[in-house]
Amino acid sequence: LREIVLLSPPAATNQAGLFSAGGPSLRDVLDRLEEARVDEHTAGLFIRFGPLPGAWGAIGDIAEAIEGVRDAGRPVHCHFEMLDNAGYALAARACDRLTVTPAGMLDAVGVAAQVFYMRSLLDQLGIVADIAHVGRYKDAAEPLVRDDMSPETRESLSALLDDVHAVLVDAIVAGRHMTAEEAQAAIDAGPHDSATALALRLVDGVEFDDEAITRAREACGATRNVVVELEPTAEPMTLSDLLSAMSGEVPEGEPEGPRIVLAYLEGAITDGEEEGMSTADAGPFVRGMRELAEDEDVRAVVLRIDSPGGSALASDRMWHAVRRVADRVPVIVSVGDVAASGGYYIAVAGHEIFAHPGSIVGSIGVVGGKVSIAPLMEEHGMHVETLTRGRNAGWSSLTALWTDEERAVVERLMHSTYERFVSRVAEGRHMEWNRVLELAEGRVWSGADGLERGLIDRYGGVRAAIARARERAGVGDEVPVVEWPPERTMLDAIATSMGGSAGATRTHARASIRDLIDLPAPLRSAMSLATMLEGEHVLVTMPVVLEIR
Repeated sequence: LREIVLLSPPAATNQAGLFSAGGPSLRDVLDRLEEARVDEHTAGLFIRFGPLPGAWGAIGDIAEAIEGVRDAGRPVHCHFEMLDNAGYALAARACDRLTVTPAGMLDAVGVAAQVFYMRSLLDQLGIVADIAHVGRYKDAAEPLVRDDMSPETRESLSALLDDVHAVLVDAIVAGRHMTAEEAQAAIDAGPHDSATALALRLVDGVEFDDEAITRAREACGATRNVVVELEPTAEPMTLSDLLSAMSGEVPEGEPEGPRIVLAYLEGAITDGEEEGMSTADAGPFVRGMRELAEDEDVRAVVLRIDSPGGSALASDRMWHAVRRVADRVPVIVSVGDVAASGGYYIAVAGHEIFAHPGSIVGSIGVVGGKVSIAPLMEEHGMHVETLTRGRNAGWSSLTALWTDEERAVVERLMHSTYERFVSRVAEGRHMEWNRVLELAEGRVWSGADGLERGLIDRYGGVRAAIARARERAGVGDEVPVVEWPPERTMLDAIATSMGGSAGATRTHARASIRDLIDLPAPLRSAMSLATMLEGEHVLVTMPVVLEIR
């Protein structure tokens, strides 16, 4: 009996930090499940689940892998102490038997989204936001300029919640053998303690984990338990390794021979030329894609995207880099939890797009702006005099709002960016321009709506995307799948920290200063916008930041 513990959402990739080996990646989890499926000595699987907040795309990948274990005739028993909406959607769908500890709680109460509006707060602080957008639903910066939700945001967000909630309801209907009405009634009565969860047939038993493991072992006729480690094994480090890292040398190991590449694009998209810890930076990505485009041993690329968007300039550069790869080999895009705005911009460069019903796609639109801190400065006795040569030389200044002439120029740039975005989608999705416009305006769509409207091609996770890549490339299972970028080890983290660029150092310094400011999270978001535009004459598509619990 194999035992797996999954108590938090797996990361898209395994990137070690300076003092840690990094947590398990989604690929780690899928690989361990595949081993359970094919290992002839495995009689069954026991999984301990924890909350998986926001992982509405990742749970689809994991559920498919668990169902593969069940299809191979190996029972899957699951247990939890505390479970949320996404975690329960996975457990209800994928497990043969589900149990909860006596003092546990099931927090599957239906999905909700909150948006914090801060215009009045900013007014009190002496900060004014100046925002422009193209697309009625492009609302990422709306909290900075309104005190309530616009009708367009309410419409778009309500439709998205409907589809994500349907993922939870459908999982309960299919896995717990209920009607949709019974499933909704059980959700409406939550959260549940162990007794009510059992009474409502949301679980099969109430028992401690050791009791559940014993029952699972007996059910599948296993003779012993094997705990499967999801965490990567920490690599031994010698003094020589440490000295090499401190000198900036990083060990390299390029695989040889035909291969399929599983590439990752994760986090907010930036114009950075150096690799960040939690961002999708244009420079490293473009360089990596160019290498893949020129490598004749690469037979196909699966591009896993989990990004809410970001810089329009970076997105276009990254789109072009993916198109270069797609001109030579099949490129299949696999959407994780979200590929919106710039994330979707890049996705349309591939030949096909896979996503899950609960994934978020679209947001074809542009929003950008700046904040003026002039009232705040005046209140605290600071006065600024600005001298310019050129009518719009001060357009990016944080001490004044846009003039009419500056706003006209900014809006012209934004419309140009929007038209380019629409063109990229029309080309990549083989749609008429006017059809794309109907789906654009900055509106976000669920994977379910995206499939219906042609924004994606199929339901499926990364495994299905890899299978499709093999099919289009005409290669079999003998061709290995390798990851890009290579797994980041602790040694890599040390080397990077010793050899960071000046640009990276400035970025990190800014981040550190913002972290020290004791302000509410929504206000820190506004300050982040200010920093993003400080001294940068670029147009940005602000990421859609949305957590659906």
